[in-house]
Amino acid sequence: MSNEISYKQLIAFHPGSYVEEIVDELNITQNEFAERLGTSSKTLSKIINGEERISTDVANKLAKTTGVSIKTWLNLQATYDAKLIEIEDMQDEDEKRACELIDFSYFKTHNLVEKRRYSINEKIKELRKLLNLSNLSMLYEFNNAVSYRNTREFDEKSIVNSNVMLELAIDVARNGTDRKYDKQKLENCLPEIRKMTTESPEKFFPHLKQILLECGIVLVGLPKLQNANLNGATKKFKNGSVLLLITDRNKKADIFWFSLIHELGHIYNKDFYTDYHDIERYKKKEKEADLFAQNFFIPREKYDKFIASGVFTETVILKFAEELEILPSILIGRLENEGYVQHHEYSHLKPSYSVSLSSQ
Repeated sequence: MSNEISYKQLIAFHPGSYVEEIVDELNITQNEFAERLGTSSKTLSKIINGEERISTDVANKLAKTTGVSIKTWLNLQATYDAKLIEIEDMQDEDEKRACELIDFSYFKTHNLVEKRRYSINEKIKELRKLLNLSNLSMLYEFNNAVSYRNTREFDEKSIVNSNVMLELAIDVARNGTDRKYDKQKLENCLPEIRKMTTESPEKFFPHLKQILLECGIVLVGLPKLQNANLNGATKKFKNGSVLLLITDRNKKADIFWFSLIHELGHIYNKDFYTDYHDIERYKKKEKEADLFAQNFFIPREKYDKFIASGVFTETVILKFAEELEILPSILIGRLENEGYVQHHEYSHLKPSYSVSLSSQ
């Protein structure tokens, strides 16, 4: 534990922090102070670390040793206890609110929990277990050790649900491989990955997972969770392996592939950490990953020449995609985003993908 516990605007200071200051001011070791206090080094260490309360007996000894009254020490402990209860109450309320923001039917649909009715407390208990969290209030903040891709702004509901998907993916991937991420192997595999866009998901997905695994990358595909504006994410594990999460949000093949290569761009550049409070830096890194994906599918020079022709009929698009050896949907998606063709104009050429948890 820590001798300081904070949550949002609330901070609880354990009186052990003041004891630690006294030890520092006396310029002696904790063992020496414990001897002067007439208590064990273990007890003193626990108090300083916020792991044990200051009892009446210890308060009396501290008063005699420091000249600070028993009442003051006991008041410090009581204030800490009261503030801790206030923090816990706020966390409990936030936890219930977080639970209410999550579509619990998702876990029933994908056989992660039993298909029955759950009370709010039962839902909280199941979600804690599934996500390996002591309190669901942790879902309100993005993890800076993760790089996320989204196509819409994140609000509170989206942050909570996106973090749910991330925690599910981490649980699947954490022991996926002992191999460390190998940039050279990934670079060698990129041409092979590019060719997969023209294949069906049933064929390419198992193959893609295997070759990425050989590069130290654990690919996890998850079906979309309602209100999670998340297309993909990456995270580096302690053992050097990397998680690549891809979702079937929006389900269109072009979004799936662009999101996948966007995330590979983060991995290729070893860009695993994001400060979401530094908006400009975040946007810069996202733009770099977008450019990596754009050039991966369509080299800039060829794309500029194609755009200069000004002809974007179905026949011309299909011919250019065939020359590039990519799925036409990928080219159409880019043309839509840049305003050269109308959205849904070629929707019949944009297949949809879905991901099943059973495939993980």
